[in-house]
Amino acid sequence: MPPSSIKASIIGITGYTGLELLRLLLAHPSVEIGHLTSRQHENTKVGEVYPHLAHLDLKITNTDHDTVAENSDIVFLCLPHKTAQDAVAGLMSKVKIIDLSADYRLDDAKTYEKYYGIPHNHPELLEKVVYGLPEINAEEIKGAETAANPGCFALLSQLMLHPFKGQIEHADIIAVTGSSGGGKTPADGTHHPIRNHNMKSYNVNYHRHIPEIVRAGGITEEQLNFVPTSGPFTRGIFAQGFLRLSASVPKGDVLMKTYASSPFVRILEDGGVALANVVGSNFCDLSFEMGHGNTIMIQGTLDNLVKGAGGTAVQNMNLMFGLDETTGLKNLSPVYP
Repeated sequence: MPPSSIKASIIGITGYTGLELLRLLLAHPSVEIGHLTSRQHENTKVGEVYPHLAHLDLKITNTDHDTVAENSDIVFLCLPHKTAQDAVAGLMSKVKIIDLSADYRLDDAKTYEKYYGIPHNHPELLEKVVYGLPEINAEEIKGAETAANPGCFALLSQLMLHPFKGQIEHADIIAVTGSSGGGKTPADGTHHPIRNHNMKSYNVNYHRHIPEIVRAGGITEEQLNFVPTSGPFTRGIFAQGFLRLSASVPKGDVLMKTYASSPFVRILEDGGVALANVVGSNFCDLSFEMGHGNTIMIQGTLDNLVKGAGGTAVQNMNLMFGLDETTGLKNLSPVYP
């Protein structure tokens, strides 16, 4: 029987991902908010840090992780990449965990070190953490004690490639992301006067999400060109993929069949994929057209803070506690216009 109430805590509440996750958990009918922690704050009302949450009678504390685990059914970690390694290791076997950092997404320590620039402190734990992509890995997530949320670029790209796994000879993906993907800390690349009227690509063919993408597509890094690009908007990712396949694919059949039981993947006919149709929601919209020869042109979009982060984390929590995966999310319509 699913529990009537799940006590959920967030470690690292003050970043964009933590705040979006809190918004989703507050709307969840089976969730009671436990600890909201930050190293920079102790016994501070959340509304004092973020005035848009002034109506909430919740406090941010610097509670130690063991106490958080003791008082929680599940802990969400919204810590920066490279800093969550030890936190996850310290919490495992004490409480269910969903880690929204990149530290346990890969099952190979050498690949982690290549893309993140540091050794992994707990390589023996990598294979014990389930990769939390519900549309591909739901059965494993249901039995998981610890799940690693996918990266936002990675999640969208994987949903685009997965239906054609085993048939992809080469894939080119151009993905444009909003400024919230760069996190809360200001930087030259995310500063509004520059970002507002600009587009630029970065980390071409060396983005840290590439190992996740090739795994779901059943391809090697040499079979993928990946061009992450900064766009002049706040939320969302819009991606275009050009796939060369080993055989022709009947139009419409593959995506529909692959995601027939995926409530948050919407397949659109004749294009129609647009950021404005998904922002604020947990939906991922996909469409594809046949190209010349055995080529597919596929488009996809999602909200990087919802489906690309907090929304998928809530899906994972629902699966881990035996709830319908849409609980707390199915009424989260896109914000339009």
